[in-house]
Amino acid sequence: MAEEEYVSKVGLDDLCLLKTLDNASIMDNLRKRAQAEVIYTYIGHVLVAMNPYKRLPIYDTVTLKKYHGKYRYELAPHVYMVAEDAFRTMLAEQEGQSIIISGESGAGKTETAKFIMNYIAAVSARAEGVERVKRIVLGSNPLLEAFGNAKTLRNNNSSRFGKYVEMTFDLHGVPIGGHIRNYLLEKSRIVHQTKGERNFHVFYQLTMGASDAIREALGIKGPEAYHYLNTSGCTTVRGIDEAKVFAETQAAMKMVGLKGRAQEAIFKLLSGILVLGNVDFVEAGQGCKPKSGSVLKAACSLLSIDPAAFAQALCFRHMVTRDEEYDVPLNVVQAQAARDAVAKSLYSNLFDWLVSRVNAALAHEEEASSDTELLSINVLDIYGFEIFQQNGFEQFLINYVNEKLQQIFIDLTLRAEQDEYQHEQIAWTPISYFNNKIVC
Repeated sequence: MAEEEYVSKVGLDDLCLLKTLDNASIMDNLRKRAQAEVIYTYIGHVLVAMNPYKRLPIYDTVTLKKYHGKYRYELAPHVYMVAEDAFRTMLAEQEGQSIIISGESGAGKTETAKFIMNYIAAVSARAEGVERVKRIVLGSNPLLEAFGNAKTLRNNNSSRFGKYVEMTFDLHGVPIGGHIRNYLLEKSRIVHQTKGERNFHVFYQLTMGASDAIREALGIKGPEAYHYLNTSGCTTVRGIDEAKVFAETQAAMKMVGLKGRAQEAIFKLLSGILVLGNVDFVEAGQGCKPKSGSVLKAACSLLSIDPAAFAQALCFRHMVTRDEEYDVPLNVVQAQAARDAVAKSLYSNLFDWLVSRVNAALAHEEEASSDTELLSINVLDIYGFEIFQQNGFEQFLINYVNEKLQQIFIDLTLRAEQDEYQHEQIAWTPISYFNNKIVC
């Protein structure tokens, strides 16, 4: 009787079972299930998840245990079943498994990735070294979210980078390590945000949630004092306690070995980036110069660079020809672009370094040995398709990646299934669809 509670009675669990397979039937089935807060539905091997924009009581320990060891047909669709299938198949076939999480911005991809990792951490073997790996895999989330997530118009905690998490196991399914690869950090967000959106979370944690000692030591002010934070008209998010999440970020740093002086250096660099955004320029002769020497010096002090040399680098382009070297003066707009390029480069390199520190904490000597045979479960969490008023090259790339992922979905659900019907000479009514391969 207990299992009966988890078999959905609303609509069909698998859209492939619909008698009439068209847009109207699909949407009607999904709408009924969403209204009944049944958010998961299969399309063959693909799981469709509808974001309810609230926490449902379907991720507790009791639910997790019910899916462990079960097969897809035994219980209602759930992200835990996808994780269970991947873990069981990895062990049975002794092959690595990959889970692709795709969807538009705000669809719930990051939360889904965390549910999958939580499930695998819960059902895999337990031992002292194993628990360390699980702790770091799950505990590093606040750190990566602080530096890689931001509030957008659709989502208060939107991933602004792509993440490919590899969890490695021995042949018996015991976790021994992991690796995170990051892709396409949205660097443009550091210097510009759409109205109603925010910069990366960590800047607001630092300016509103850091202790008085940290703020005083670095001369940190409120977010309204910084050009990189005050132009979008949004600095706060309802329900977020910046002091609390900043403490969680610091705890995650400690977990991957970033303590004391390392944290101080990171916060100093972040403060330097914020002050750098306040460095503006005025016309001077054929070029320009910093508008305020004191602001420039404050930024350079935090970044540990020479003010005069930095001003020269921002206001002039150094040219090298075959016969000579000379400096070309830049106008105000060009100097601002140079300033923003420095800020984006500093933050991007910091983010890459943080990911490398997480990987160093996850590393295991067995992973480095080419003689050790390992298995893996890999989770791809890529941020979603969006169209902004101003779309940079980064957004073009991420939209292109999402088109490629959509093509994989089409191949798995529509093209491959109909090719199989044709191969087996089964009578069916062909389903027309837009094949986006022509655009990617």
